[in-house]
Amino acid sequence: MPELHTRLLADVIALGSQYPLVLTGGYAVRAHRLVNRPSQDLDVATGNPAPMTDIAATLRAGLEARGWTVQALETAPLSAHFTVTDPATGQDCEVDVL
Repeated sequence: MPELHTRLLADVIALGSQYPLVLTGGYAVRAHRLVNRPSQDLDVATGNPAPMTDIAATLRAGLEARGWTVQALETAPLSAHFTVTDPATGQDCEVDVL
């Protein structure tokens, strides 16, 4: 996992602890050694019944407070999608919340 993704994942999991979030998608499949391919984004999921608008807002605000730049792309009843950028490097990563 690239260093950017490692730092971002740690922040997302910490900020979403009240929901709680779990890793899904490409990195989860890779962690179970089902495939060995790089992933371009971070995918997390929750079974928490809180509205996705609240979950996404908590994550975005928390990430911004930690110095990340966040661009909301879409929030739907069961998912949220945003791009997070490290302002120091300009590197970005898409985050999907299910």
